[in-house]
Amino acid sequence: MAAFALGLASLNYGYLIVFLIVLFILMGMPIAFALGTTAAIAIMLDPAVDPAIIGVIPFGGANNYLLAAAVLFMVTGELMNEGDIASRLINFASSLVGHIRGGLAHVNIVTSLFFAGISGTATADAAAIGSVMIPQMEKRGFAVNFAAAVTATSATLSIIVPPSLNLILYAYVSGTSVARLFTAGIVPGLLVASGLIAAAYGVSVKEDYPVEHKFSWRRVADTGKSALLPLTIPVLVLWGLLGGVFTATEAGGIAAVVALVLAAGVYRNVSVRQLVSVLRLAGQRTAMLIFIVSTSSLLGWYLTRQRIPQDIAEGILNVSDNYWIVLILLNLFFLFAGTVIHGTPAILMLVPIFIPLVEQLGIDPVHFGLIVTLNLGIGQQTPPVASVVLITCAVANISISQILKPLSYFLGVMLLCLIIVNLFPGLSLWLPNLLAPEF
Repeated sequence: MAAFALGLASLNYGYLIVFLIVLFILMGMPIAFALGTTAAIAIMLDPAVDPAIIGVIPFGGANNYLLAAAVLFMVTGELMNEGDIASRLINFASSLVGHIRGGLAHVNIVTSLFFAGISGTATADAAAIGSVMIPQMEKRGFAVNFAAAVTATSATLSIIVPPSLNLILYAYVSGTSVARLFTAGIVPGLLVASGLIAAAYGVSVKEDYPVEHKFSWRRVADTGKSALLPLTIPVLVLWGLLGGVFTATEAGGIAAVVALVLAAGVYRNVSVRQLVSVLRLAGQRTAMLIFIVSTSSLLGWYLTRQRIPQDIAEGILNVSDNYWIVLILLNLFFLFAGTVIHGTPAILMLVPIFIPLVEQLGIDPVHFGLIVTLNLGIGQQTPPVASVVLITCAVANISISQILKPLSYFLGVMLLCLIIVNLFPGLSLWLPNLLAPEF
């Protein structure tokens, strides 16, 4: 027995945790179960830790007021899906960019930018916009795999611009201001959108894809009037946060109420039965989110207790203590992580590990939040996870192998935008420093 206890004491729990997580994921276990089971096994094997903590830490991790904001913005996005808001945004986007060569591709991107300011989740964007735009683009002569690639990559804007679910979760685990993170996402989001439009234009000129119509200020005014009310939601959220009128959670509640009034009261596109369906779906997603938060909190607590974040930071600094080299290593790590782990668990599990290193190097946590989000956004476009790509492929009825070639054009542009954001922190920090310096 003494020998067994000595063996447990000398066990390298860092290697054990990595081994178990990889094993459980390869076995097909859901990520929340993989994280929780790994943490529980490590704790029960560690004689220095009371196993009763397994029932305490998860509750504390999920019992956070800020998480309600993520839930409420998910409700807002689902209400917008059911309320036929997408068609209004598509018509307005068409009036702005439909006259450019490859018009519908640009409409797709600009619509995603608008929708991103309402939904906060890439999967909601891909499902809502893709189901409308991909068939329309195919009818107008666009290659279906190109249409799917445009939809998948532009949906990533939803995790960059406010009210991004990923930025809310980053704020939760890092203690960073939501208001500063939301404003920080605006310029990088516009940069990525502009890059995607440039890539789509280049392909459209090469393939001679059609324009939609001549530019008309009257069309802009008419469609803008129809889309005005939905577009007030992101403006209202940012105004309230920056003005100190309400918190992020209250902003989510107000956004959900406004979305409900628009969908059920103004446009009358959501019935009581549909509303119940929206709330049921939001409830299911909330349960998944809270479960992941709970299990990742337990694992994070144990990792911190074992000083694994500090060991990782020291290991990286042993390679180099140069700011740019460490930043490159962090980018490569999160880019790879995004290919194998969904954005939500990746942020919850990995960001707390690297925050001490980020602070030690003097990297602004708001800037780092955008770096992490962009990396994970690019990662979620690549197999084996590729959740957004899988959705658009299902809508387009194509295999994932068919989308890879056109997808590579847009991923290349997104990688270029990521490099620019890394090189010029002011792109992320200019607006927060201007509009939210006191947060």
